[in-house]
Amino acid sequence: MKSVICSVPVENPGSKLTMKRSEGPIPMMPKVAITSLNNWAERNGFPTCKFYDIDMLYPSDSEIEEFFKKNITDIVGLSAVVSTSYLQVKRLSKIIKKANEKTLIVCGGYLTAAANTILRKTDVDVCVVGDGEKTWVSILQYVKDHLEQKKNSYDLNKLLEIKGIAILDENKKLKFSGYGQKLQGCDMAFPSFEYLRSGLQGHAEEFKNYFKPFNEHDSFVMDDRSYEKGRRPMVTNIFTTKGCVARCTFCQRGSKGYVVYDLDKLEAYLKVLKEDYNVGFIYIPDENFGSNKKFTYQVAELMNKYGMLWSAIGIRVNSVNKEDLIFYQKNGCSLLQFGIESGSQKMLDVMEKKYTVQDLKNAIFSCYDIGLNALPTGWMVGMPGETEKTVMESGKLMGEFCARLKIPPGLIFRHNDIMYTIPLVGTPLYEYGKQLGLIGQTVDEEEKYLESTSNVGAYKRNYINFNGAPMSEVIFWDMLFHLESTRTYVKLMKGKKENEDWKQKYISRLNIQSVNPMVKKKQKKVKIMGASGELSVDINQNFITNPIKNYIVFNKFFARLPRFLLYPVVKYALYIEYLIQKKFFKNKYNLQSIATHTNKKVNSKIRIIKEEMDAIKTSSKDKSLRTIVAKKAKMLQQTQEESLLRSLTSGP
Repeated sequence: MKSVICSVPVENPGSKLTMKRSEGPIPMMPKVAITSLNNWAERNGFPTCKFYDIDMLYPSDSEIEEFFKKNITDIVGLSAVVSTSYLQVKRLSKIIKKANEKTLIVCGGYLTAAANTILRKTDVDVCVVGDGEKTWVSILQYVKDHLEQKKNSYDLNKLLEIKGIAILDENKKLKFSGYGQKLQGCDMAFPSFEYLRSGLQGHAEEFKNYFKPFNEHDSFVMDDRSYEKGRRPMVTNIFTTKGCVARCTFCQRGSKGYVVYDLDKLEAYLKVLKEDYNVGFIYIPDENFGSNKKFTYQVAELMNKYGMLWSAIGIRVNSVNKEDLIFYQKNGCSLLQFGIESGSQKMLDVMEKKYTVQDLKNAIFSCYDIGLNALPTGWMVGMPGETEKTVMESGKLMGEFCARLKIPPGLIFRHNDIMYTIPLVGTPLYEYGKQLGLIGQTVDEEEKYLESTSNVGAYKRNYINFNGAPMSEVIFWDMLFHLESTRTYVKLMKGKKENEDWKQKYISRLNIQSVNPMVKKKQKKVKIMGASGELSVDINQNFITNPIKNYIVFNKFFARLPRFLLYPVVKYALYIEYLIQKKFFKNKYNLQSIATHTNKKVNSKIRIIKEEMDAIKTSSKDKSLRTIVAKKAKMLQQTQEESLLRSLTSGP
């Protein structure tokens, strides 16, 4: 039996890379899920699964077809880690079937929350939903038995005995065996770099993309310890935990639970990184770093033992106190980035963050009090319930953070964007959109939605309006946040001196960011009416946004003007830019007031009513979007088939 596992890119098929894999702000993340699948297969007696790193190599259709013609394969696994990779899964599965129609194609990853559409609209045969290691091994055994018995067709009922499987039966009915089972922490493995090399098909130079010099990484240039004599210069990524204790309503969740890696394996891995790959800096992108406090202390001690400076970006504010922060800093912590999301308690409740605005202040102020960098960039706007008032509350809190740090907001957000919510399949937010008819109920409509959200990030330019706010308000939210943060900062800093040390550190961060292709990409010029020949000129589509951000929202003079004079001018200048973009610019990701895959107009009627957000009459649980969606689902009286689909698209 021959098996291949493939990584899946997110870029739209046929598009050229706008940025090399070596040019991102952080090193490429080692393919943790893929190496874990292979490791578990080998531990259970199966030969090594061949690896084809399509994401890293970004080969053409003909190159992929040639690979699969040369490597006749019984089973192929497509690792669709994020749900914005639908178009690539459709493309790859078609090429693989063309090379060998007998190949069983299995798709795993967060995208499989849309299993019903994947199975009907692509050449994928099986979707793995939830954790995939145990399911993958069971499928390998199933295929092995099938080949040995030389049967002409697969026994679908036998396949459904495996946990974590979604397939279509003989009558094209969706069948789902439940979410895949999670490995215990002692069974989880760190990536094998030899296995990662094998996926590069001889392109050895691409392996360097898993590492980056610390002085090209904006997390570590602000820490004086980075320049200590003898410290190894390279940065790489490590997960130390898997899963999350929370269930934020905008966040994809492929499985329940939270597990930690084995500490002995972590120590062995750190030793290899230091000695073989010259690593002295660790970037920890855990979803939920710090919830297991005993384990986190042990991780910090191991980092310090091997001379590593480290940063963690997925930490909950109620997971730490000042004592913890002092310990982490002493043991090499260089930066923490909390999931702030909002400065409005109402919006924190809608997101089901399960902490308070005061918790946010306690954690971040504690970091600043001990001189630990807590980068306050994890903000998001656009969830149902968002208003100009809630955005102003967020901006005010940002201003308070800056005043505590004593540096102006512009030094933090000059090259950073405020995130705008993206409704990803597998989330209550996605289900909310379905209930409103903004996604549609048919497979064709869902596919159009998956296509429209392929290769998009959580930015304003990609925002799909499930909020119901008028577009004049939507396009103003991010700049309103900045205006209010600067106003608050100026007010709180009256008569105080700015912190020159921290200012210089943030300036060094800006300098690193300014040479990065991702920042330059934001300034991309586009054609106006290029197809017709009229006005066919290159122009920056953000011809109003950029001057406002560069010269107004962070300007202390404008921060002193009355809101009623300044804010309407900025708001409607941005709206004029939006209208011009919509009419003239050839850009598929311009904001739209109509969900493009349906013809339903987004208007104020879909906004969450005040009664559902009443601070006195409702609890934080009542305000959670999960609760609101569940109430609507009961009113809709769903059929058994609709309930099955919802069990997939709303997450576990």
